[in-house]
Amino acid sequence: FEDVSFAYRPGLPVVLKGISLDIKSQEKIGICGRTGAGKSTIMSALYRLNELSDGKIFIDGVDIGQIGLYDLRKKLSIIPQDPVLFRGTIRKNLDPFQEHPDELLWKSLVSGGAISAEEVEVVKGQKPDSIGSLSSMHKFHLDQKVEEEGANFSLGERQLLALTRALVRQSKILILDEATSSVDYETDNKIQSRIAAAFGDCTILCIAHRLKTILTYDRILVLEQGEIEEFDTPRSLYEKKDGIFRQMCIKSGINESDFE
Repeated sequence: FEDVSFAYRPGLPVVLKGISLDIKSQEKIGICGRTGAGKSTIMSALYRLNELSDGKIFIDGVDIGQIGLYDLRKKLSIIPQDPVLFRGTIRKNLDPFQEHPDELLWKSLVSGGAISAEEVEVVKGQKPDSIGSLSSMHKFHLDQKVEEEGANFSLGERQLLALTRALVRQSKILILDEATSSVDYETDNKIQSRIAAAFGDCTILCIAHRLKTILTYDRILVLEQGEIEEFDTPRSLYEKKDGIFRQMCIKSGINESDFE
């Protein structure tokens, strides 16, 4: 990011104000700040939901403002707070444009934690019964029916499918937009551990709702009113007595032992 300013439309006040930062390949960056600090706006700028008011963003030396939106967005993956599923099958949701073989889809379901490697061969052979019901099939079979907005899946299961979809896309940049803020701690831990294992060679930007999920990240970016207030390792920020991150940790009940 080089001196990036961003407003949601011309004439409105800028939300990001002259942001400059350098994120290395494969770095895991947590993004936090108080409500309205501009956390999700970072994602909006990366996806070019609107053009920048000022400055430039480069990925691998390429100015993203100079390439087509399709070329840009197909290289990024996002797991949002409320994942979107479409009516159809799991196969259609994971690979809507039929660009990948089934083997990759099954492998991604395993990597994402939806199904175990031992189950796959058995599950693959399952077929709908004679009256066309899919109820006897595994919940994450590629031919399993997905209702409108994924109504027949829990929020945790929809998050696993969003994670699997990101694995299928094989993007090198993953954005987590408060991805686990609506699920319980057990599901949160499960999804976070899967992300750590499956996306180890990717660059991750995690907009954090629960600070505990980013304590193991390489660096933490703390925003305040659209500006960078702090940007350092979690431990260094916690040891900064009068820092915003430390204050947020204290409010969240995070103490020294959580950094071990």
